[in-house]
Amino acid sequence: MSIDPSRFGYESYEALDRAGVRWQEALHVLNVARPRLVRHVGAVLHVVGAVPDGRLLAVSLIEETDDAYVVVGARWLDEDEAEPVRKLMERDGR
Repeated sequence: MSIDPSRFGYESYEALDRAGVRWQEALHVLNVARPRLVRHVGAVLHVVGAVPDGRLLAVSLIEETDDAYVVVGARWLDEDEAEPVRKLMERDGR
């Protein structure tokens, strides 16, 4: 399942830049990374996956309309966070 954000807004690029994340890395997590962890709670969608160099990236999106999302931020997981998340991804990642 590809998560197709309807858009990366100006604020998306600013938030990614502040976090030291390139938009291509966020797009990779949303569309290519497997396994990944996807959590949808209300209007918020969190997706965690590995970029090609193996680091785990968490991308946050807000649902603007039914199944149309905008990227609102992202952050790199540190090693203390990454280890248990990798185990979850192996168990039930999609």
